[in-house]
Amino acid sequence: MPTAVRIEHANRDWEPVVALFRELVATQREPGGSLAIWRHGEPSLVVHGGSADLGRTAPWTADTLVQVFSTGKPLVALAALGAVADGHLGLDDPVTAHWPAYRDAPDHATTLRMILSHRSGKHTFSPAAAGLDPRDHAALVHDLEAMEPLTAPGRDIVEHASTYGHLVDGLLAAAGAPSVRAYTETLSGLLGARLRFGVHPHELPLVAEPEPMGTTWTDPYLGHELGRAALLRPAALLDTETLRSPTWHQTPFGATGLITDAASLARLYDDLGRPDGHIARLLGPELRSHLFTPAATGTDAFLRDHVRWSLGFKIDENGDTGMGGIGGSCAWYSPAHGYSLAYVTRGLHNHDRVTCLADAVEDTLRPEPGTPTVG
Repeated sequence: MPTAVRIEHANRDWEPVVALFRELVATQREPGGSLAIWRHGEPSLVVHGGSADLGRTAPWTADTLVQVFSTGKPLVALAALGAVADGHLGLDDPVTAHWPAYRDAPDHATTLRMILSHRSGKHTFSPAAAGLDPRDHAALVHDLEAMEPLTAPGRDIVEHASTYGHLVDGLLAAAGAPSVRAYTETLSGLLGARLRFGVHPHELPLVAEPEPMGTTWTDPYLGHELGRAALLRPAALLDTETLRSPTWHQTPFGATGLITDAASLARLYDDLGRPDGHIARLLGPELRSHLFTPAATGTDAFLRDHVRWSLGFKIDENGDTGMGGIGGSCAWYSPAHGYSLAYVTRGLHNHDRVTCLADAVEDTLRPEPGTPTVG
């Protein structure tokens, strides 16, 4: 059973963080995963360990990829904002101006801004979609196109747990803009990262097998009606046999289907925080500012918590900007401390592991007076 921890990059003073990661792997709280931290455009720490398979015989390596669920939602938003920057549509255009077949509320026009801030009213697929294959992208887009909004667009905040990517992809296709998958591939190339909504055929053997660690990863959501509607339409959306299949690994599913590695996510968020980065160049200053500015604040009915959504990102009270996914993966940029962090895991559980690691990271970045800061 692989329990070795391998360090790809480690600047000084990271030993407490590495030691905690070693403990997570050694105690099997982490069956397989990776942690990456970037600062000032460079990797500061990249560490991985555990196994990549259910049999726990194949070691997690620097090449291992894994599905990170909602951690990938910000890339959906970046694709949409890229389409705005390129003149395909506007943030406040009625969706029906570009997508005439889209069924909207009679008195409340839906806009891209509402979709990106989780206020479109189409936060779940229809009941009929429970029987659809989650790999049938076209059928799911059509399901959203044909259904009536569940709530008045722009009114209620409800994370679009499963519908986020298909809503955006439907609109982008209607507007003649690149799909979420295509835009993400372009951005990956610019960053030198592996961010995949559908992996390349040669990457299939690199994808780690998800392993539920009890029911903690789903209990907070499947315990209420809205959560069940969001995550069980289609019914196989959380089925681990489906999630381990090569056909799923090649399926573009924007809301939950990003397959990547920690170093790629940390690189993405480092670029996000840089006013001279690739994302800033692609979007321009005004659109980029929307990534860090709350667009919807209040109680999210899916999360059952107070949130601040920007256009694609969750903004914490301390200014950290990012997104976590069901199962435990998470990534963010910290303006206060000047770092980006990504944690990815195949062990489907809650977020206690990354919370412990983040506390250790910020303790490391909080030096005693007169001591040098972490490089």
